[in-house]
Amino acid sequence: MFNSNLMYDALNVSAITSLLDTMTIATVDYVGLFDGRGIPDWFTLFKTINFYLSGTYNGSLEWDEYTYSVNCRAETDGESRTIAEAAFTLLNRADFTGYHTNCYVLETIPPQDSTDVYNTAVEVTLKSRL
Repeated sequence: MFNSNLMYDALNVSAITSLLDTMTIATVDYVGLFDGRGIPDWFTLFKTINFYLSGTYNGSLEWDEYTYSVNCRAETDGESRTIAEAAFTLLNRADFTGYHTNCYVLETIPPQDSTDVYNTAVEVTLKSRL
């Protein structure tokens, strides 16, 4: 069974983390990569990725199928798209221990107000034969 730890490990590489903000708290560095539907309140920087299972698990056919949303956020549209393109390049047609992927970059969502950022989501579908 696929789990979010595999997605975190795949995204936690320099090709991605070098594009994200890093926040230091009490001499500990935290990169802007989060497993979950939102960014934690304590992380106050802008260039981040959060990812989560966005579709239902489908195991009723002859394969397992999962859908993840990888939200690439930044202060500008261009930065958001750059992060999304890097995530797409890394995850599209990747092999996660038997789970093959197919990705789509979705339209960028602009900020809703002055406290928000641009969000370009990458939809990742993972499939594996049962």
